[in-house]
Amino acid sequence: MDKLQLLKKQQGSIFESMAGILSAIAAPVRIRLIHFLSQAPLTVEVLAAKTDQSVANTSMHLRKMLNEGLVNVESMGQKRLYTLEPAVLDFWESYQDFIQKLDPTLKINSQELGGDISWTEDWEETRKLIKKQEIIFLDVRPNDEVTDEKEFPSIVHISQQDLKQNLSKLPKRKKILVFCRGRMCALSAYSVNYLRENGYKAYRLEESWTRLKKELLK
Repeated sequence: MDKLQLLKKQQGSIFESMAGILSAIAAPVRIRLIHFLSQAPLTVEVLAAKTDQSVANTSMHLRKMLNEGLVNVESMGQKRLYTLEPAVLDFWESYQDFIQKLDPTLKINSQELGGDISWTEDWEETRKLIKKQEIIFLDVRPNDEVTDEKEFPSIVHISQQDLKQNLSKLPKRKKILVFCRGRMCALSAYSVNYLRENGYKAYRLEESWTRLKKELLK
């Protein structure tokens, strides 16, 4: 085998491996698993509940992802805790950008709630409003997905499920920027609509916690 043939064979193996990795992602259930794991490490039981799958079926999908290096797993007694490989988190954020360039309609449509509820100020202006203490961020993700917000005093966490019982904790004089798991999550859109119905100046952020944290640290 000459050197060119050897290099072509190597190239073919690389392409096969690339296809294997994409195959490990390319299923609706596994896309949803990445969506949830992008927020926090979670057990197979919790992931099964979030994706409306059986534990056995969820375990099968996670094994395929584990075999391709997409997730890591740690034993905690009788439970297994899954985390997303950091490179997959970067891919997930970039992939959402990519698919919306191909098809801009692939997003949560807040127009169905009676109008555009998105926050439209750029980040330079948003950071000015933070310094003036004119806005707060509201994280409506479930409690088991919140891990590292304590260093950001402008963030209040009240899960969407607990919002009704905790409205009094939110100031009506400030603008409230609501976020959840990112642009593909319905929790923030639903929460903004509920807050507006109760007299709050609420807006939806499309940023995930990963991207939002980078903006807040600038």
